[in-house]
Amino acid sequence: LKPPWLKAVATCLGGVPASDCREREGTMAAAWREMKRLRHRDLLRCALLRAFERDQLECKIIQSEKFRPLLDRWSEVLAAGGQQPGVAGGAACLSADPHKIPPDVQKQAESSRDPEVRWLVRRLLSGDKMHRGKPHFPSTLLQRGPQYPFQPWEFIFLRTRSGSIRGTELTQRIELPEVKAPGPTEDERPP
Repeated sequence: LKPPWLKAVATCLGGVPASDCREREGTMAAAWREMKRLRHRDLLRCALLRAFERDQLECKIIQSEKFRPLLDRWSEVLAAGGQQPGVAGGAACLSADPHKIPPDVQKQAESSRDPEVRWLVRRLLSGDKMHRGKPHFPSTLLQRGPQYPFQPWEFIFLRTRSGSIRGTELTQRIELPEVKAPGPTEDERPP
């Protein structure tokens, strides 16, 4: 007893025997499952990368080959709906909380031979973002002083002072204008 759709598939494939169609059907389904698994892993990786600044060591480890098995297992748990009831698949991987690591992924990380992977999982579990924040603007840059090319009177004055150019009576304190905080950056926005 052959299903009627099998004959249609066989004729679409150019007269390929039905047994080959069944094998191809299984291969296509396996390829589709693999593509979904890789997409879920990629979405989880993006969610983890958004938790850190671009140039932090954590981002390098998350993108490394040694962290990939943990990403695979973590994305499987999220895609199955194990962490967030009612949310599964790609949506769960995209909105994953980087600081809530499934227990079996934690065990896998503890048994990892690579110390960077173990460190990163401990770092994620700590919940501390350790962002550097806004860069420090040194107060010495808030001084306006003589700059090259010098005015003739500045040059005469500076010739008598062979020490520091900063701190002379030619320097004036300047005030920086207030700048409004920008909105979320491109990396912080969800895709």
